[in-house]
Amino acid sequence: MLALAQSNDLIAAAKVTLAGIQNNSFITNREYCGYLGRNPAGNIVATRPRAGWRNSCRPPDFRNREIEVLASYHTHGRHDAGYDAEVPSEADYLSDATEGVFGFVATPGGRMWIVEPRKGQVRLVCDADCLPSDPSYDPHDVGFVDQAYTPQQLRLREQGG
Repeated sequence: MLALAQSNDLIAAAKVTLAGIQNNSFITNREYCGYLGRNPAGNIVATRPRAGWRNSCRPPDFRNREIEVLASYHTHGRHDAGYDAEVPSEADYLSDATEGVFGFVATPGGRMWIVEPRKGQVRLVCDADCLPSDPSYDPHDVGFVDQAYTPQQLRLREQGG
């Protein structure tokens, strides 16, 4: 488990990384993704973001570069009133849990989430507009957004419950 200072550094790196790719994600309406890790000098570094598809993305791998992978990151594309992109999906959670890493998710409303597999939850790091938000984002389309969700709660939310 990361120490608090390392955790704060990782969150700060994720925020800078995601803020830098949000606008491309809105313009192209695609997810962008990658990994954050620690290099041999102890610095947190990010892979170059890879463009994915509307609802998925496969990050580039840098495990063979002596980087300790700490977390994944990805955006959720442009706001769509018919798609609940303001919280991570159950698939987002399961992907990071399978890899055994944290995950960071940026939403069209400018929220940033952390996927914490060891705690069995996703947690809101910062609320709407803490990252760049899509100009077409309408908070009335979203409904209530809680501070944290378990995978089961994410599934229920996706099913409309």
